[in-house]
Amino acid sequence: MDWSVVKRNSTLFPGAVSEEEGDRLKWHSDANSLHSSQVFCISAFGALRRFRNHDQIIAQVLSDSFPSMKAVLAPVQWHIELEYERKELLGEYGTPQPTSIDVLLTSGEAVFCVESKFKTDADKGFGPCGQASNGKCTGHYGPGSDIERATKAWCRLENWDKTRSPRLYWALGKAFFRPEVFQQENFGKRCPFADSNYQLVRNFLFAAALSERTGKPFFGVLTICPRTRAQRVEEQINAFRQMILLPEYAERIAVTYYEQYITYLRQSGDGSADELAGFLADRIKDLIDGTTEKE
Repeated sequence: MDWSVVKRNSTLFPGAVSEEEGDRLKWHSDANSLHSSQVFCISAFGALRRFRNHDQIIAQVLSDSFPSMKAVLAPVQWHIELEYERKELLGEYGTPQPTSIDVLLTSGEAVFCVESKFKTDADKGFGPCGQASNGKCTGHYGPGSDIERATKAWCRLENWDKTRSPRLYWALGKAFFRPEVFQQENFGKRCPFADSNYQLVRNFLFAAALSERTGKPFFGVLTICPRTRAQRVEEQINAFRQMILLPEYAERIAVTYYEQYITYLRQSGDGSADELAGFLADRIKDLIDGTTEKE
């Protein structure tokens, strides 16, 4: 989607991104929609970057969502980046769309990846692996799963496929995931990285890998969505904690709500933040709580 179209979307908060940044960002195909999760997220966090109290607001969001790390999430200096990509972290070369983090929050000691859901994508939940749905994989983790190239790989993503490099998901996951995740499966079983776990695996490992790469000891993944649209993502995150993550990492992934974020903006004492809070609240009222369907 071209920036010249996106900037006319009334869900985009004025000044959330500059003209230069807007022209550079990879806009989703539905970024002209009032219900665009990407546009709503960029309104919420793009504008935050220029508020004088943004460090305080971020610290409050994170410390309330990750209480076990509260001591290191004080209002230090936080850096906010939108649509952040690093192909080398997960071995995602040779693909048109590597893992893209909606909002990356970093301080001197911590890395947090923020995943935004708004309306339709919140109802659908986290994205699945496309290998099985595209008929390239049987859907199980083990020999014989690679339909397209008939290799002996347990997961075809671990092998080169033309220009696509081997993915590092399974290798990196051994430090954070339960041992049973890596057990060989037979045909008919369901790969533990399939379905909603796939997007969660990528976001979690991205945060962990960037934390290690940059020497920052603390990391986490935060999903943010409207409260009334949270049920599915909360269920999927709970399943991810119970089925995939080692218990000691279960608290590194959390959910918060845009309504709570709006409260933090209003409590900051910044007039600009209060203006953004009103804008976001009105959008949620009209597009989520109300009946507005116009695109």
